[in-house]
Amino acid sequence: MKRVESQQKNIITTIRVKVIPDAKKEFVEEGKVGHLLVSVRAPRKEGKANERVRELAAKHFGVPVENVRIVRGKDQSSKTLEIRTVSFV
Repeated sequence: MKRVESQQKNIITTIRVKVIPDAKKEFVEEGKVGHLLVSVRAPRKEGKANERVRELAAKHFGVPVENVRIVRGKDQSSKTLEIRTVSFV
């Protein structure tokens, strides 16, 4: 039997996000390349909308919530997210 070795490679993607908090309907919509529109029911208070944005982005990209990080705009409706994915080479 032949032994196959693989290496793990972390890939970080930066995405610009426009957030609509306190919305009636939640969704994630892709805009131009590298941009998302995220609508959340959660309010802005106490970081609830930010946490929901992370959850929806994680689901959209198929990664754990821990792999989604807000790097800019925590107190604004325009945010920059980093999405970390793992690839095996």
